[in-house]
Amino acid sequence: MNRMSYRLYCCLAFFLLSNALAFGQDQKIVDSLLALLPDAPDTSNLEVYISLAEEYFYTDHQKAKHYVDAYLDIARKYKSPPHIAFGTNMLGVYYNITSQNKEGLQAFETAKAMYESQGNQERVSAVLNNLSITNRRMGYLQRALENQMESLAIKEKIGVGEEALAASYWNIGNILGDIENYSESNAWYRKAERVYSRLGLKDDLVNIRYLVALNLKEMDSLELAMPVFEEALVYFRKNNLHNDVAGCLDNLGAISKGRGDLEKAEAYYLEALEIAEAHGEESLPGLLYRRLANVFREKKAYPQALDYAERALEVSRKTSVRKKMITDYLVLSQITEDMGDPGRALRYFQEYHALSDSVFAEDKILAMNELEVKYQTEKKQQEIQLLNEKAARAALVQKSLAGAVVALIALLGVLAYAIRQRARRSRLEKEKLDAEIAFKKRELSAFAMQLAQKNEVLKNIQDDLSAIRLSAGENKGLNRINRKIGRTLHDDTNWDLFLQRFEAVHQGYQRNVTEAFPSITPNDLRLMALIKMHLSPKEIASMLNLSNEGIKKARYRLRKKLGVETSESLDEFVVSLFSDKRQPAMAGDKA
Repeated sequence: MNRMSYRLYCCLAFFLLSNALAFGQDQKIVDSLLALLPDAPDTSNLEVYISLAEEYFYTDHQKAKHYVDAYLDIARKYKSPPHIAFGTNMLGVYYNITSQNKEGLQAFETAKAMYESQGNQERVSAVLNNLSITNRRMGYLQRALENQMESLAIKEKIGVGEEALAASYWNIGNILGDIENYSESNAWYRKAERVYSRLGLKDDLVNIRYLVALNLKEMDSLELAMPVFEEALVYFRKNNLHNDVAGCLDNLGAISKGRGDLEKAEAYYLEALEIAEAHGEESLPGLLYRRLANVFREKKAYPQALDYAERALEVSRKTSVRKKMITDYLVLSQITEDMGDPGRALRYFQEYHALSDSVFAEDKILAMNELEVKYQTEKKQQEIQLLNEKAARAALVQKSLAGAVVALIALLGVLAYAIRQRARRSRLEKEKLDAEIAFKKRELSAFAMQLAQKNEVLKNIQDDLSAIRLSAGENKGLNRINRKIGRTLHDDTNWDLFLQRFEAVHQGYQRNVTEAFPSITPNDLRLMALIKMHLSPKEIASMLNLSNEGIKKARYRLRKKLGVETSESLDEFVVSLFSDKRQPAMAGDKA
């Protein structure tokens, strides 16, 4: 399930607020603006050009681009740095609206450098917000989070209003939700909610509560989430907020699918798709194509499933979002396998595997290179500064007693500088350590997903072999292959590797659990590790080689051993267990 896509569409208003855009085109306004343009425009007409661009952003992309270019031409002609920076930022907005994400990133980076050189911190903060949104859309979540935290720090420093701060809280909550840290995500959302409640901003209050409900849904708290979805849908329809209506329908479809009501899920998704194709950006229909492909696959309507999956892949390619392409290749592999086309399924699986490895390796190299460049730059600056200070001290030693006093003062300054440098080095070392931990987490997640996918493929092959044996009679060769697959599915070697990676990320977790709960078995520890990684029940079932009913029984036994009441969330208890280094109360300690 791609939660990030929905959050991006639900919160696109922030992107627009950073650039003062309007929604839609009003022909009367356009006519009035055109009447203001003289034959030989100058800088006094720049506001007219950008207003025209804003009117056409969501109705006629070519005209919008024409007016942005006209704005930039005049700004460059009259050599006005603030206007050039603003026009470059608006060009990035155009690229984002038309899903040209790479070009958008480049434009925003250029605009940010311009505003920094001009000392305009307010606009730097706004462009950082746009960079964050673009990085999220391309799947670079760590960069997106860094952009938002930097933007928020600037806002707090220059003293902006509560509403502007709430916008940053909102966006930070979005990114934390994307990386499935739902509890922390909701903490940021609640900060924004309190601001909107104080200011009486109804639209924002509905949206932020909706996002809280979205997190609750992912935490399996459906009873708390459903009333918010239903209330929000009525509000969004009433106010003609098309993308928000589509997002609501998408979530209602997901809940219906999870409950096994495929017909209702299909109806929700189709209605959402109709709205998205008429009003949304290109990525939103892509998400709904993916949803419908999975619904039709479960209904065994394979031609329709294949058609929607191919449409989703086409959108992923066009928008250059490779992490979505990975998902699309895997779904296509599964559908073609179900259709009885193993050759085609294998080709799609090979594409999935190759792209998955490539993206994972590139993310690792990019993160390490960025950290290394940052570290080396800081180190070189320190060396240069220390050499300069050393030369200054040598010159002061040769002077008179008055110069000695000056030298002493300089020495104290150097000591203060050394202390600052030590603190800076400590910070860099911590950032390097944080990057290594983040890499280990991604490596653990990738290994878990590969293990789950391997088990699912092997189980499908084993089921196919069983069907062949029933139709063709006993066959020693088939029996031997079937036994070999069975041994592979129950082989603990991969589990040992998985637990080693898990322990590298969550050090001491298994030891602490077994000490606090002596009745916990190795199988219970495996289940707890998968829950702590926020894997879905289906993924857990695949990794443990259990049926859905088997997973339910295993969770019930685990709940009893941990002393978790039925009114409490087992997932939240397991995820938070030992996360703050505190021992839990034993069952006998309860009053």
